[in-house]
Amino acid sequence: MNFTYFKTNIWSILSVVSVLFFASCEKDEIPVEPHPPGNVVSQQVEMGYYYPDQIWFNIETGTEVSRNHKTAWDLAFECNDPGWRVTINSANNAYIAQTEETDINAVTDTTGMDWKWDEFSGNLDSTAIGDWRSNPQIYVLDRGKDEVGKHLGVSKLMVDSVTADSFYFKFSDIQGTSWVNASISKDSNYVFSYFSLNSGGQQVTIAPPKTEWDIVFTQYTFAFYDMDPVVPYLVTGVLLNPYHAYSTKCYDQNFADITLNSTSNYSYNQRIDNIGYDWKYYDFDQGYYITLPEKNYIFRSHNGKKYKIHFLDWYNDQGQKGSPTFEFSEL
Repeated sequence: MNFTYFKTNIWSILSVVSVLFFASCEKDEIPVEPHPPGNVVSQQVEMGYYYPDQIWFNIETGTEVSRNHKTAWDLAFECNDPGWRVTINSANNAYIAQTEETDINAVTDTTGMDWKWDEFSGNLDSTAIGDWRSNPQIYVLDRGKDEVGKHLGVSKLMVDSVTADSFYFKFSDIQGTSWVNASISKDSNYVFSYFSLNSGGQQVTIAPPKTEWDIVFTQYTFAFYDMDPVVPYLVTGVLLNPYHAYSTKCYDQNFADITLNSTSNYSYNQRIDNIGYDWKYYDFDQGYYITLPEKNYIFRSHNGKKYKIHFLDWYNDQGQKGSPTFEFSEL
């Protein structure tokens, strides 16, 4: 997709969210044997006041697996074989522009760039970089901003090749005249391998192995497609593990009434943003966020079990935002 990049501070947008519900059926549903439902577990995680951290959470164990600062990476490379896709860090509000150039000296600034962002649903056929194999070229990466609004810089890069084991690419500062050659190894135990452009570039460990986490609390870039022009905006919420986290919204039942049988006719899809961010909203009159516990979500975790989840609060006992309290239970 090709959209114009608008860097605007539009707080009023938060009150006019369109609920995006895609009901494509789950194609490879794995039967779940009948069993007693699990107990309801209440949990709170601390993302920090300005939401600097990404928190990777395992539902089955009810524990935080790992966390990292959201600026710890810039690029993520698909790990499976024959995976070839490359994504950018949506948590930083990063953007990519295609240049149709191959000469490093022909690209030295961002004048006239047509910015794109990764599709927030997690659809890897709609990445900002796209299919680099069919059209080798220099990409310009606006690395976005940190949690306090400091710009992280602009780089240019080219992806050269991919094998069953590794990606090979090169990068430079936007005004650079020589490339830094780099490679990143694949590991089938992970969904992505991550790379940071800091300190001359390095492969970094970010998400845990794909069978060890279910949801991540993070910022990410959401696009308001119902606006003209389309506006990308940084939101804070929950994304699902793309490895095997099928999910659906469940707004027509009370949380306590949701059972395995009562969700048997629901349609599931593979959107990683089905939980998303709009289980809360900012009340401009009262000056704080309101959480919507009536918005329930059902998802299948990496281990094939189904869970229900909803959110109770966005603040901790000290009144600090970015501290979501949520309840979940195995169905």
